[in-house]
Amino acid sequence: MLATLMNAACQPDARAFASCHDDSDRRADGPSNRAPPRARRTRARGLLYKCTVPKGRAIGLALALTTGLFASTADASPAVDGTRNLSMGNTGRGSTYGTNAVLLNPSNMAFAQTFAIEPMYQLNIQSRTSGIGIIIMDSLNNSRVSLGLGYLFMRGKPTVSFLDEMRNEKKLDLSRFGHEALLAVSVTIVKRWLAVAVKPKYQYVSLRYRDDDGAARNAAGKLNAFGLDAALTANFAGWAAIALTGTNLTGNSSPAYTDERDVKIEGIARLEDGEIQHGTLSELSDYPLGFGWGASVFPLHHLDFSINADGFHDFTTYRFEKATRLVYGGSAEFVAGPVPLRFGTVWDSRGKGKKDDRVFVSGGIAYVRPPPVGSVGVDVGFGFSQQVMGRDKETVIGFNLGLRIHPDL
Repeated sequence: MLATLMNAACQPDARAFASCHDDSDRRADGPSNRAPPRARRTRARGLLYKCTVPKGRAIGLALALTTGLFASTADASPAVDGTRNLSMGNTGRGSTYGTNAVLLNPSNMAFAQTFAIEPMYQLNIQSRTSGIGIIIMDSLNNSRVSLGLGYLFMRGKPTVSFLDEMRNEKKLDLSRFGHEALLAVSVTIVKRWLAVAVKPKYQYVSLRYRDDDGAARNAAGKLNAFGLDAALTANFAGWAAIALTGTNLTGNSSPAYTDERDVKIEGIARLEDGEIQHGTLSELSDYPLGFGWGASVFPLHHLDFSINADGFHDFTTYRFEKATRLVYGGSAEFVAGPVPLRFGTVWDSRGKGKKDDRVFVSGGIAYVRPPPVGSVGVDVGFGFSQQVMGRDKETVIGFNLGLRIHPDL
């Protein structure tokens, strides 16, 4: 029994789901308040709602509207997170389902009979970044093969700053644009026990600005590539599940800047050799080469109660200092009638050493009213993530309002 009971109407049959530079290099006439490189790093977490998984052979049409309030920077890519993921610290690879599975662990599509169409919206107020997307997922029509199709789009305006020739601080809006088209295919090797998946995708990200003459210039290299994710999930008789994921095995990209390599700001009058403050621009890779794992247990042998432990290894963001970004977290979900309760905590390392490590706690609650046949149901959810340790405290808040339709076909 490998699913989430955040919505009784969307619950599958239990049997079918068995489951910049060092400070010593500063010029004497440069900015006087330059922070150490690691202290200048900006952080981001994206938030996006994913709303519905229909029941049995019903067709669920989710109309989702989500808003995220971020204390830091924009998410690094047009990737999609849902209120469930946010509430659980972005863990739960072993218990994800439906359209969530398409994005987080596509091999889990095989463990829930679902047809879902889900539009999505994401907003980061601080960096003025919006994202929209749609995911279509089908595991109803073939008992062995599950499919997920999706498109994600991102448009943002992160800000950097520097000193002009008169030593006045000047802010510059960058234009961040990206989109991703994906196709996830999951194949059941052993029914209710083992499934594998691949997710080929086309991904594009650019970071541009306009110089003093109004010409568009690249602030960082473009990503224009085909990527590939792979995943595997093993379910153990509905009591536990283990998931493994490999992300951006091809098409991975370096971050826009590192402590050794800055963004390119040319064609704008600024202090010669002056340093750039990266403001709301994220230092994380848009598409890192990564490995994720997740272990979920179901103590009641039922979907109402799941406990999750997850990890993620980012091999790209801090490659310049020969370090791997490690993210470890745990979470739990308990469904009390129509109310799912979710909790999580995550430790996030940021490069070498422990000075920049971060700890987040998260939680969430939802209310779900199942749709009767031929009618409409509702799903209202709230989630948050709060940094409790580390520099530059971050807060993420998200909510969703979804309409679920169960047509009488």
